[in-house]
Amino acid sequence: MLNNVHEYDYVIVGAGSAGCVLANRLSTDPAVTVCLIEAGPSDKSIFIQMPAALTFPIESDVFNWKFESEPEPELHGRTIGQARGRCLGGSSSINGMVYVRGSRHDYDSWRQLGVEGWDFDDCLPYFRKMESFESGRDPARGGDGPITVTRSKADHPLYQSFLKAGQEFGLADAGDYNSGSQEGVHVTQATIRDGVRCSTSLAYLKPAIRRPNLTVLTECLVERVNLENKVATGVTLTHKGEQKVLHAAREVVLCAGTIGSPQLLMLSGIGERTALAGHGIECAVHLPGVGADLQDHVVAPLRFTSPAGVSISRQLGTLGRLKLGIQWSLFKTGLGATPFFEVGSFFKSSDDVDYFNMQHEFLPFLADFQSGKVHIADGFQYFVSQMRPHSRGSIALRSANPQHKPIIRFNYLTDARDVTQMVNGIRKTLQMVEQPAWAAYRSGAVETPTLKTSDAELAVWLRQVANTEHHPTSTCRMGNDDFAVTDSKGLVHGVQRLRIVDGSILPKVPTANINAPIIMVAEKIAADMTHSDLASMPAHAKEQVAQ
Repeated sequence: MLNNVHEYDYVIVGAGSAGCVLANRLSTDPAVTVCLIEAGPSDKSIFIQMPAALTFPIESDVFNWKFESEPEPELHGRTIGQARGRCLGGSSSINGMVYVRGSRHDYDSWRQLGVEGWDFDDCLPYFRKMESFESGRDPARGGDGPITVTRSKADHPLYQSFLKAGQEFGLADAGDYNSGSQEGVHVTQATIRDGVRCSTSLAYLKPAIRRPNLTVLTECLVERVNLENKVATGVTLTHKGEQKVLHAAREVVLCAGTIGSPQLLMLSGIGERTALAGHGIECAVHLPGVGADLQDHVVAPLRFTSPAGVSISRQLGTLGRLKLGIQWSLFKTGLGATPFFEVGSFFKSSDDVDYFNMQHEFLPFLADFQSGKVHIADGFQYFVSQMRPHSRGSIALRSANPQHKPIIRFNYLTDARDVTQMVNGIRKTLQMVEQPAWAAYRSGAVETPTLKTSDAELAVWLRQVANTEHHPTSTCRMGNDDFAVTDSKGLVHGVQRLRIVDGSILPKVPTANINAPIIMVAEKIAADMTHSDLASMPAHAKEQVAQ
């Protein structure tokens, strides 16, 4: 709740995957005051805590912003929903809990774009710092960090058939894909602690919440960043219809996400001058890249029926869900303790790509997570995703009213290279499903093409079914070019005391589910903020700080 204190050293906007990290790390100094502001409510809900209940917060209007794109030109004008967390923990409280760091090549390419200090060797200490991997600490993994990372059991026959079929096709067993080689089939690692979702709210905010120098405000909508002569002085917010101004003595830090952070910049007069003028907003800082360069992983589901009684769907009926809920409530075990995405793979769509550019996620039942309501049936499905899209979208203001959701255009598949890579990836997936490992469990296909389908027909089908992996990034990306919004420390170009730390600053979307990379980015920038000379430290000293 709001109190009579309206000035803090740091004002953090957004208590999501990055905001909770910063609130914890900055408030470790008792001489520093921190205010963390969240538009949504607390995350105290069984539907957030139980991994198997992940569909409920996705369907919720309370915990999910439920953004929606404009009609997508290459998807037959379909609008695409975008789930973003709206509660403590943000998207880490509603996501699928799949833990993937991404490829070394992803981060090394950031450096090649001119973003210094972000190659993989720079990032590895913070991946290690953030995680507590179930196998313990080693040179590649962390053993005592806030985020608990566990291996899935993957003991159902359909999971085992997925792994075996991939290897029969020719993929390697990647083992710990977050340590050595990421390419190949793998048993998924997940952010789950003792059967409970390990969000950044649980991992970072809960241990810090009682610090007297940390204030957490929920259900407060930040309307704008207040600027004086291109210096961020605080924010204006509304709480239960009442407007308040909070002052920041050191910095305002936006952690509102790939959609929310550019919207807040534009509402504050930071963005492309002409676009702002169209909404009656005076331009304080002309930054044409605000809201540009939107990237996301496009996905296509391949759905197959299985003989009755094989898939997990029979355990998810009314009685099965009751049993699941009771077992999880009492012991935090059973199906309630899994998000069901227990196996996956990374592979190349063709030999002409630099490194693996496709991802498989897999479910041992049929389910549609995209339509707003989840329907479950017998079968299994592959989700085929392109990891490094060439298509680019944008975020723009709908109006100058902060309560109006912005205009979102992903422009999926508008670059022909993305279509080619997806078609090739789908064809390889169909070949995997034809492997002997699936012979006993594959009884038919559901609105899914076959190997006899031509590439042109596959492209037509793709545009009918393509959707989002809910991995948007890069709308306030780091860099030094004319369309970069932030520098390598997340500081907004042309503005003093204003920083962004969330998925919007990633120079490119990584070959990964983006939650782990975003938490790493928050850890790294928090270290920069609390150890200003970290960037110039030798590698061995940097490692000690990260530990």
